[in-house]
Amino acid sequence: MKPRKIVQSIGLVIGLTTILAGCNQETEATPKVDETVEEAKSEDSEMIRLRPVAEDASIGAVKDYDLSSFFQHKVAMIAPEHMVDEHIVYTDSVGEVGHDIYVYDTERATNRSLHKTSRTIGSLVGIKDEIFWIEYELTEDNGYAWSIFRMKLDASELTELYNGVSMFETPVPHLNASDDRVTWVDYEASETMTTSAVMQYLYDTATLETIQTYTLQEGEKRDGEYVFDYRVGEDGVIVHRSSFADGEKTTKLTTLDGTFDEDMGALVDFETGADYVALGKEGRADFVGLTGGAKQFQHKSTQSKITFDSFRFLPDQRILFREGMNRLLVADLNEATVSYLPSRGGTTSKPIYRDGQIAYAELGDGGLITFYTIDVN
Repeated sequence: MKPRKIVQSIGLVIGLTTILAGCNQETEATPKVDETVEEAKSEDSEMIRLRPVAEDASIGAVKDYDLSSFFQHKVAMIAPEHMVDEHIVYTDSVGEVGHDIYVYDTERATNRSLHKTSRTIGSLVGIKDEIFWIEYELTEDNGYAWSIFRMKLDASELTELYNGVSMFETPVPHLNASDDRVTWVDYEASETMTTSAVMQYLYDTATLETIQTYTLQEGEKRDGEYVFDYRVGEDGVIVHRSSFADGEKTTKLTTLDGTFDEDMGALVDFETGADYVALGKEGRADFVGLTGGAKQFQHKSTQSKITFDSFRFLPDQRILFREGMNRLLVADLNEATVSYLPSRGGTTSKPIYRDGQIAYAELGDGGLITFYTIDVN
């Protein structure tokens, strides 16, 4: 079994993953879509097709920031991972080793490195003026030793919050954050059993808790449950899990509060809000109501293989999401419409949404790197 401990230690600040994220395939430029309202066909016959409208300028004023001068000697793919006030925090890797955490000041147009490290950094999230990240390295027995760190943006010291070792091909934890907590899945694995524990660090009380545990008995015929993906938002946690009974497998998508529990196969991405679950699939995005009788909505692309991901629930039944790695869209479920955010073209990062602000990045021709922010109306 893996060792586990909770420690408080002080040291230098550490680095983290870069990268735009997204689909595992390149996509063509977004085509024009027919501006009609229609009901989806076949198995989606109960879903209302969202009506495309012009680019959305009503969501809020867009500001842009050119970071190209900070990366003149290499092509960088970077994306906002946390923001607070005028500060945007992001990560960047240099070659195959060495990772950096940076903070960009939008008022002063300055870029400051917070830390460099030779270890691999998995994910970074933030709550208010504090950031949390995970970093890991390969062990001699082909596992991954990892640690979760936290640090104030105006500090030069970090604290180790939690650590462990991922064995038997279980993944290194991936961090998610909401306004008041950081969440991850911690895997305890042996030859006979794998336990998936949904863990949370509560920001206001500085305490750790396990909120749900799933156990899978290994062997010729597996029995039990295993979490292989999850998301967390302001309205709770949703997990994508495998369920085995006498060796037979089913795949389910379930909110921890039980409001949504359905068989669910391949997904590109997913997220839950107060009233809807968003499902990203090849060629379409579905928005499924959590209450009985709620309307079901769908946005369908003319490209059957394009993917939809990075769902962010905004106020007033609006949902921000990404099409391929090209454009960001906003679904307005009150109006049954979908519209694109402004874009200059190029590769678009996964967006973040924090304290009423959207932030995302574009990598354009010639290495042009632009951060965008939107104060949401």
